[in-house]
Amino acid sequence: MKSFNGNNEKMNRDELEQLQLEQLQSTLNRAYKNVPFYKKQFDLLGIDTSTLSSVQQIKDLPFTTRQDLANNYPYDLFAVPLRDIVRISPSAGTTAKPLVVGYTKGDLKARNTVTARFLAAGGVVDTDIVQICLNPGLSSWGRALKEGAENIGASVMPMTHMSTSKQLMAMKDYRTSVLLTTPSYAMHILEVIKDTNIETSNLALKAILVLGGPLDPDWRNRLERVLDISLTAGYGLSDVTAPGIGFECHEKNGLHISEDYFMLEIIDPGTGDVCLPGKYGEVVLTTLTARAFPLIRFRTGDLASIKDDLCPCGRSFVRISEITGHTGEVLTIAGVKVHPAQIEHILKTVSGKTPPRFLIRLYKENFLDMVEIWLEITETIFSDEVKLVENSLKHLRRQVFQMLGLEVSIRLVEASTIEQHDLPSGGVIDDR
Repeated sequence: MKSFNGNNEKMNRDELEQLQLEQLQSTLNRAYKNVPFYKKQFDLLGIDTSTLSSVQQIKDLPFTTRQDLANNYPYDLFAVPLRDIVRISPSAGTTAKPLVVGYTKGDLKARNTVTARFLAAGGVVDTDIVQICLNPGLSSWGRALKEGAENIGASVMPMTHMSTSKQLMAMKDYRTSVLLTTPSYAMHILEVIKDTNIETSNLALKAILVLGGPLDPDWRNRLERVLDISLTAGYGLSDVTAPGIGFECHEKNGLHISEDYFMLEIIDPGTGDVCLPGKYGEVVLTTLTARAFPLIRFRTGDLASIKDDLCPCGRSFVRISEITGHTGEVLTIAGVKVHPAQIEHILKTVSGKTPPRFLIRLYKENFLDMVEIWLEITETIFSDEVKLVENSLKHLRRQVFQMLGLEVSIRLVEASTIEQHDLPSGGVIDDR
């Protein structure tokens, strides 16, 4: 039985910083030369990338935001010609325009290494059978996890859109040993097991690895106790690489960041100043090896803090806490990042320039994230004929699924229902 050998994880900190400096210098030079957006930003600030002499100087560089990604859609942030791109991976992003990430062959190899590192830290080895259960909106994560597990040598059941009962049937019959999913879906599976009287002793599960949402400590304890498994968490972003940027080790006390591929900062969301260890702020990531799609000081919107004590596991990579929330209006629903403006954009495509007022209600049903759009009844988009109304709602649901990969329900409400919640159109009622 072989396990994944993750190089650099226990590298001396001085050696690691020297490696980061060399990689950062290369990344900045490539971005300045090949990406007009970064050249303009650096020139405006009078930044000479050739003078960078320490990783601490990264704080003098400008931030990159999701709006910058949207403004340069689709290819303007690519640092290599399209002929060198071997994969184009679109995702919904958090603006009206989708996010497009490009990969060279080397980028995919690096992503596989980072993802395999996350899986190996959770106990995946080459004799495992790995089952991936994720929301359709996380299809790019599903591909990355599949390739990372194959990099280790494990057998993989890729993402399939089956009912939970059929997922459990496959888990039992195929002798799945590792489940990759979100925390909420892991809990949902546990409820289905209980409701259907499945004997957990008939399952071959040894580990569950979760990502895409907060992990309640009580959920971890319950899953580990009832299923007799080890549960570890990961942290990833579709905007940057996908899953596995951060990973828990067996100590389960914070997420190690793969610092040989990414530089981490925690900043005050209001001032942009770097936060001291222990203080919560916004996670900022800089890619160090990405050739096709380099990102410099990318503001993730995720909130966490740095743990500055050494981990007993021996890894030298810095750790962050669990993600505790998000800046601005970005929502995480079933692992997918969503902005209310995306719903508004879909409504505009149906109703014209002035969409009806709406609210988004989020709630849990059997541990799963559910989305209900409350839509104000207006004559401009809804007819008196029931058939036409049903077709309009079906079209809206289909449009939301195509853009975000989320199944939603739509509830038609009177104007008074919208007004009584004292929220602007697009406001969120989060009852999760």
